Amino acid sequence: MRFRKFGLIGLIGVFLSAAVLGQVATQQAPKTAPIDQDKFDKAHEGIFSGQPNKAAEAGKLTAEAAKVLPKSSGAVAKIPRKNFIDDQVFNRIEKDKIPHSALSTDEEFVRRVYLDATGLLPTPAKVREFVADKDAQKRDKLIDALIGSDEFADQWAWFWGDLFRTREPQFHYFTRQWLKVDRPYNEVFADIVTANAKSHIMIPALGFYRGASYNATRAPSPTDADNYYLFNRLDFIDEVSVDVGRIFLGINMDCFSCHDGAGHTDSINLFLASRTRAEFHQQAAFFGNMRRIVGYSDRVLNVSDGNSINDDLGPGYATGNDAPFHTMADSRFPRDGGTYQPSFILTGEKPKPGENPRKALARIVPSHIQFSRATANLIWSKLMVVGFVEPYDAFDLNRIDPKNPPPKPWTIQPTNVDLMNAVADDFKSHNFSIHHLIKTIMKSNAYQLSTQFDGEWKDAYVPYYSRRMVRVLTGPEIADVVAQATDRPYRLQLVGQSVSSVKQLAGPNNVGRGRPGDGPSEGVAITALMQAFFQSTRETPVPSGNKASPVQAMLMMASPVVNNRVKADPGNRVGKLLASPMSDEQVIEELFLASLSRKPTADEIRVSKELMTPDRKRGAENVEWALLNSAEFLLNH
Repeated sequence: MRFRKFGLIGLIGVFLSAAVLGQVATQQAPKTAPIDQDKFDKAHEGIFSGQPNKAAEAGKLTAEAAKVLPKSSGAVAKIPRKNFIDDQVFNRIEKDKIPHSALSTDEEFVRRVYLDATGLLPTPAKVREFVADKDAQKRDKLIDALIGSDEFADQWAWFWGDLFRTREPQFHYFTRQWLKVDRPYNEVFADIVTANAKSHIMIPALGFYRGASYNATRAPSPTDADNYYLFNRLDFIDEVSVDVGRIFLGINMDCFSCHDGAGHTDSINLFLASRTRAEFHQQAAFFGNMRRIVGYSDRVLNVSDGNSINDDLGPGYATGNDAPFHTMADSRFPRDGGTYQPSFILTGEKPKPGENPRKALARIVPSHIQFSRATANLIWSKLMVVGFVEPYDAFDLNRIDPKNPPPKPWTIQPTNVDLMNAVADDFKSHNFSIHHLIKTIMKSNAYQLSTQFDGEWKDAYVPYYSRRMVRVLTGPEIADVVAQATDRPYRLQLVGQSVSSVKQLAGPNNVGRGRPGDGPSEGVAITALMQAFFQSTRETPVPSGNKASPVQAMLMMASPVVNNRVKADPGNRVGKLLASPMSDEQVIEELFLASLSRKPTADEIRVSKELMTPDRKRGAENVEWALLNSAEFLLNH
């Protein structure tokens, strides 16, 4: 299917602007200390491999995309303050005389908030209803209606599934449920780090440990149920401790889990450079009594499936002798043979006498402000595109206190440290409510600014959050909105249940499991499309970045996921519209509303009608195809 006529107007026929397609992420490889006997480069491959500058990426992508996005009709004026976020953002903007965007239009806002909250688009009826509504509180009311919905739970369960690298349906249901009912996040953390069971199918929170278990299994298909030597328990504990640090504290302890940070991360992260391997062992010792004993699955030993046994009957964190488990490190440098007791990496706090170490960890971690900072940063980055700290697990705790600044040439790390701390404090004071955190950000006028920006944009403006940054849709988002815009849902399976969208699945490995008769090709095509939009397999931490690429454009143009859905079949949107009594102009308007959440301009109507004149069916298909391949469709703006 090819769009045969290109106009000079708007986005008709623009699948991704050349400027956006040509965007190349600036990979600034960090300076490191000289390579020593530890062979730093090889040992640290993938840990500090040159993280993209997400702020610069977002600024460049937004400035280029704004050239082809609809112009905002709002006047740039003093922005009303709706909450403490606005006070922090706009007071700083005024103080430093930084220009800012106007508020978004209703069409901009309704599409943005639906995509962020649910990963889906508003229906044409919802767009019309919202735009026509004269209620001054309609934006806040829409946010309240979306947060906590089933679609919200699907969207954010996938987000946390990527973070936790989980695949099990039971963990997906667990995550989906705590998100829907807004269970306090500190309680979710406690569930995860204290769970015990004879089978982690019985306790879904144990799905968190699948990735670490997979990495610590010493044989692909062991068959001796009594051979504990086939599982490296200490490597498993180390992997779990790194995951806890990354996700719940925003710090990457991977490096100093192998050796002291000094001499290795001095030019990358002052906090990591100040930490020792012994301190990591003490942090890991909170899991020192945890055992994960493999179980049989089809007569093959499998430590990462639902049959593993999890308890606290292990021998502690003794790196000299972990019998009956294998002791020598497989994924890290050799250990020192010492025995370590639990001590929190940030404060040195230890379990109380007689207290279960994992329960102590569940108590200690959320009481530290860094737990709230890390969570606030995760959500802020998702909603505002650029986090206070990027990537989310790169906090340098020696560079976040303006009262104790780092030595020059180092600077304070967060984009806005006062705002970061204020959001973190608010999150903690509201009982670690994820709903409250998301609503607070979305209801701010800082979140509701337009993408359009008058004048010359400068990278120096990014930390001020003075315009809406655009982001490329995620893999599951792009897959689901293609099916939604064309009104042809997927036919997928999860544990025998039919589902119609990707985000209802437990993870990316479930995509290929369609209903009988659909064949495997659709699942393969969906997976390929998602991977082009940076969907990981969840074997490794979720990738960071915000890039448009030629691969995305080529797949959107050629993928059967798109092309099969734009054909005028009786069951999809184009077919239904053409079979209705609607005029050409009405059909065009409906296609624009379903795909872009706005009505077409007069020029867009004219060009689209010209396409439909010689061949109404082919013309409508081409209009739909062009809309799905436009920058406006592929970006959340």
